Amino acid sequence: MSESLAKGSIPPRRRSAIFLPNAITTGAMLAGFWAILQAIQFNFWYACWGLFVAAILDGLDGRIARLVKGTSAFGEQYDSMADLISFGFAPAIIAYFWSLQVFGRLGMAVAFLYMTCAAIRLARFNTLIGEESSRKYFTGIPSPPATGLVGSPIMVHQAYFNGGMLDNSVLQWVYLGVVIGTGLLMVSPVRFRTFKDVRFTKYGLRLALLSAAAILAFFLAETPAAAFVSSYAYLMVGIIEGGIFYNQNKEKRAARREARRQRRIRRKLARRQAREEKAQLRAVNGSKPAGPRTGT
Repeated sequence: MSESLAKGSIPPRRRSAIFLPNAITTGAMLAGFWAILQAIQFNFWYACWGLFVAAILDGLDGRIARLVKGTSAFGEQYDSMADLISFGFAPAIIAYFWSLQVFGRLGMAVAFLYMTCAAIRLARFNTLIGEESSRKYFTGIPSPPATGLVGSPIMVHQAYFNGGMLDNSVLQWVYLGVVIGTGLLMVSPVRFRTFKDVRFTKYGLRLALLSAAAILAFFLAETPAAAFVSSYAYLMVGIIEGGIFYNQNKEKRAARREARRQRRIRRKLARRQAREEKAQLRAVNGSKPAGPRTGT
């Protein structure tokens, strides 16, 4: 534990403010740990619910920390460690026991790849905390939505189909690609919105409340379908905006390349002009008659 959180170094009120969000983070980590235990016992429905609860708690701890002014460096690092368990290790274990284990060592490698990408994603997020660009966009898909991409198909399968393990060979290969693609998206440069800069009341408070009520009702009525739709809708928004951003950057990169080319041309012309001036100067000096020599 850091020295700033040592007993007596901060006032009791401050310690209480720090304790509350960290307690919620611990709850999220507990939900992820419980999801792992359920997956090992092949209770995939409850395992997915563990991930769902962990995602909700993860969305609350940071907001509550800012609300009660209980943010701290310890809390940021502790949250990342908890996220690695809930959104890195737990989804990898659940995906492996549900479908990937039929691929043997390949399935183990893919599950480990996903967990490694989640760890890299969380480490990169910590290095970008406080930067202006991190307020509007995430670099790479965040680990909780990535967990939704991996976990919501399992939830849908348990709720609307025959449940249990995935036994369709074609869908097993499809899901293998989903896990690989999701892991790579976490470490990709594709930008995904944080929605912190979006004004949800831009078109009126009534519309914002109705939209929130409709989304909440959808989640309460059909949680598996709502989790699946919201996860992949977020993915599509990120890919579409990423494509637009890439095209914009492509034009900027082309303009920068052209500017560099023009600078190189100007430097070459300047060097050529300098050489010509030196050659003319030597020619002028060489054409002057030499002065009379005086004997000694």
